[in-house]
Amino acid sequence: MTSLSVNKAFEIIEFLSDYHDNVGLRDLARELDMAPSTAHRFLSSLRDLGYVKQDPKTSKYRLSLKFAWLGARVLGCVQVSEIAKIHMEELTANTNETTHLAVLENLELVYVAKTDGNQAINMSSRVGHRAPLYSTAIGKVLLAYMAEEAQIKIIQELDLHPKTRNTITSGDRLKNQLNDVRKNGYAIDDEENEIGIRCIGAPIFDHRGELIAALSLSGWKITMTNERMAILPKTLMATTDKISEELGYAGD
Repeated sequence: MTSLSVNKAFEIIEFLSDYHDNVGLRDLARELDMAPSTAHRFLSSLRDLGYVKQDPKTSKYRLSLKFAWLGARVLGCVQVSEIAKIHMEELTANTNETTHLAVLENLELVYVAKTDGNQAINMSSRVGHRAPLYSTAIGKVLLAYMAEEAQIKIIQELDLHPKTRNTITSGDRLKNQLNDVRKNGYAIDDEENEIGIRCIGAPIFDHRGELIAALSLSGWKITMTNERMAILPKTLMATTDKISEELGYAGD
């Protein structure tokens, strides 16, 4: 899509956002100085994507509630990032390992915040970076706490290719591990996404009791020893519990 097309689509979106009533095609085209055929093409695309509704009786248009859903997701990410920041810094200070905050987006996770420890070599991840769901601790958490039907659908769509020799590449094995994540309250990535890196992930819930994000502790195997991997899940979950509580989560 060209920048001109993007501009036209957002012109229409912003125009519709100013109206409480439905708007006819010709009125919209005239106000935006567009050819009716051009306006109709963009409106049809926005309608097919679910961002615009068309009244079946009058054929007029309005924005759909999908924008409210999208806005709520953005605000949720901003809110959880702001609340999590101080807790992430404290967790990193106490463990000297890297903390990541991530959210689900389609078939991947997206890092929305990161705090590095004082290791000689820091993690290569960065805010905005995308990573697989199936081979990361934080991704497994995001998968584990979704509705079963949605989880099964996503697992079927994932390309479970091996990132390392330890990567789970079987949908059945992954499903069994996700059940353990729900049971234990945390997930483990033992060099499954990158050789030499171990991670622990735990969920963050909002005031509705719904998973909104996940937090992880990541570090090199030389510091994330077997002994620490047995202790750190409790430390991580204490942090995610605090963040969830500040988001209004009241527990089970």
